[in-house]
Amino acid sequence: MKKFKKPLLILITILSLGVIGFCYLTFFEGEVPQITLSPKTTLVKAGEGFKVEVKDQKQGLKEVEIFLFQQNNKLPLLKKQLNREKEFSWHFNLPPKLKAGEFTLHILVRDYSLRNLGKGNLASFKQTFTYDPNPPLISLLSRTHYLNQGGSGLIVFKLNEPVQKTGVQIGNYFFPAYQFKDNYYCLFAWPYDLNTDTVPELIAQDLAGNIAQTGFYYHVNARRFPKDKINLPLSFLKRKMPYFQKYFPQETDPLQLFLKVNQSLRQENRAQLRKIGQQTLTTPLFKDSFLRLPNAARRASFAEERTYYFEGKQVDKQTHLGLDLASIARAKVPAANKGVVVFAQELGIYGQVVILDHGLGLQTLYAHLSEIKVKPGEKVQKGQIIGRTGDTGLAGGDHLHFAVLISGVPVNPVEWFDANWLKNNIYDRL
Repeated sequence: MKKFKKPLLILITILSLGVIGFCYLTFFEGEVPQITLSPKTTLVKAGEGFKVEVKDQKQGLKEVEIFLFQQNNKLPLLKKQLNREKEFSWHFNLPPKLKAGEFTLHILVRDYSLRNLGKGNLASFKQTFTYDPNPPLISLLSRTHYLNQGGSGLIVFKLNEPVQKTGVQIGNYFFPAYQFKDNYYCLFAWPYDLNTDTVPELIAQDLAGNIAQTGFYYHVNARRFPKDKINLPLSFLKRKMPYFQKYFPQETDPLQLFLKVNQSLRQENRAQLRKIGQQTLTTPLFKDSFLRLPNAARRASFAEERTYYFEGKQVDKQTHLGLDLASIARAKVPAANKGVVVFAQELGIYGQVVILDHGLGLQTLYAHLSEIKVKPGEKVQKGQIIGRTGDTGLAGGDHLHFAVLISGVPVNPVEWFDANWLKNNIYDRL
């Protein structure tokens, strides 16, 4: 019997130690609960929503306490007893009596571990925030804003604090303002298809997210835009559609291919122009009136409604958002004003294209070129030759499609050729 007592005693001891170790590691585990607080920003506005998430995957959660400290005041926000839940979350808003300035959130979480004399593991989280309950103060500097439907305007204003976003909102269109010298300048369009009874607003959102909105004095002249009928000979479709086959390789019928190009690709290209319109300098490069293609006749106007016919039947309707100017074949194309090249390559229906940025969201587009003489990033002077006219893209013949865009939204180029209009509406405010 003595032979078996010693090994048995050792086995019992090992098992006992194992049980003790298991119980200790299980019930006296030392993993503290996890705490997550969102949002991550430290600058918050009035009514800011917070979310606290706590987790404990071992013995489970026992208690959550949340306090707010500001100056010498301690404000309890939550004291919650839990029943071994593995996860707990709580949404809350800042109290209305909070004062502007710094405050601290302190979160304490205990679990059901038997450590610390049965009190459990304690997790502590502190985060200091800056509370800004006040929206920016907008001070208008430009007083009157006379616009044409499809035309351009410039509003000038001051703000009393840094902002993350500011500009003019008109319907679904937003036009960013840019800080130049001590003021903010916002070039904006009144889109050709926007009703004149739409009410624009000047908005500013500060770094905490507070939003200020104000109206401004304006008057919009309604405009009637020209209409045109365009016949589509089969010969034109056979000549031009092979160029666009790469966009719709499954479409073999020339007319159906044209309709996809004229509708889907046109819409896609205009969306690209909106994106390119955000690539702008915050300082204006342009001065004086904009140059027009020399010795050129106008072949199509801005916002011209075009109805397309094939074999006597109406097949499509689109709006032309630029000027078509025709001179001699392969005519030299001058830069309308000083700027920087932001785009110089093929762009769908527009063929070979150059886009110049003139600052403050103002850009000019030169389309259907047969040759491009500039590269992206290149600085160009007013009158510098940037390419030659052609019939690339969806052009029926050699000409220049010239467009002026504000934040990617087309506007009537004629205003930008007019020295008096520019003086009264743009340059006197810069």
